[in-house]
Amino acid sequence: MKYPAIILIFLFFAIAICSFAYCEEAYVQEWAPYSGVENLSLKDNVLELHSTSSMPLLTTKGDLLINASRLKVLEIKMKSDKSYMTGRMFFRRIGDPGFNYFNSFEFQTGLNNMYHSYLVDLGRNQNWFGTVTQIMFSPINGEGSVEIENVRFLEPSLLFSVGTFWQEFFTFERPAPRTINFIYGPRINGISVNVYVYWLMIAMAALIISFYWLKHNDIKDVIAVAPTKLLLLCLTFWVLLDARTIFDQLRTGITDYQIFAGKSLEEKQALSTNASYYDFYYYLKSCGEKVPSGSSYSLVVPSGFFYFIDKSRYFLYPTYERTIEAQYVLVYDPQNMVKAQDIPAKDHKKYADFGNNRYILKRTVIL
Repeated sequence: MKYPAIILIFLFFAIAICSFAYCEEAYVQEWAPYSGVENLSLKDNVLELHSTSSMPLLTTKGDLLINASRLKVLEIKMKSDKSYMTGRMFFRRIGDPGFNYFNSFEFQTGLNNMYHSYLVDLGRNQNWFGTVTQIMFSPINGEGSVEIENVRFLEPSLLFSVGTFWQEFFTFERPAPRTINFIYGPRINGISVNVYVYWLMIAMAALIISFYWLKHNDIKDVIAVAPTKLLLLCLTFWVLLDARTIFDQLRTGITDYQIFAGKSLEEKQALSTNASYYDFYYYLKSCGEKVPSGSSYSLVVPSGFFYFIDKSRYFLYPTYERTIEAQYVLVYDPQNMVKAQDIPAKDHKKYADFGNNRYILKRTVIL
């Protein structure tokens, strides 16, 4: 009987080792600059580059042949000179005409000037299947220096599953630029961590009550002792989750320092207006110089850009917004996203043109 026991023990350790070891992996080593990249070089097997845009892009050759059905974990080991940036990895499969956002994964970087390993669960993207032939990589979403030590695709394992859950729990929830901000809180496997906490508290409460019932075998003693323990349990989880929220507040302070430190007041106003469309503040400033003080205006921007309207009210005061029959129409459409029917043509003429689909219309008919 000793041999079957030895075999069972061996199988147990083999399964445990396989769950934590790298059963299969694919390294990506050859990269070429695509856009927004300068000074690309390879030193001691570390890829160094400088980003000059909000989306620097590196690309591989089209012959990777990565088995997406088996390799479902992405590991990126890198560092940058900026903290808490956002990176994105695009993939292209056999038969795909090109890259797109549906075939991509986002990740967040940590503190600057130190190497971090970032794990991404590729299986969460329903398009991750078949054979991946090419990768396009944007390591950060801004200007700065980056060093990439390792990019590899791995088979899923218990170790990597725990790692991806842990990183998701600490994913930075950035404040959104809008009038009302919601704090959704950390998630694990796409589910709010509160759900896990509730079930864990229910399970631990059942254990506490069972323990004191078996120990004292008296309901009065359970009622006397258990509520204090349960209250302490709730307080413990509350403190831990609050500490997690404070951690995000600290990271917000770090990113704000990176963005605004050393900038002039005008630069800070421009960046706080909307960082994705940095020139919107300067467009409003030009409009304020052209449109007579106290006049009425309406703003035409791409659909859903309500935050721009709030900023225009702030920076163009005492000129005021009037949605119907305004004297001036401010058109801001650098990405060519505004529908033609949203821009008034009748009874209006171009009053000022700032280029790149940014201009002012003036009403020609006085009502």
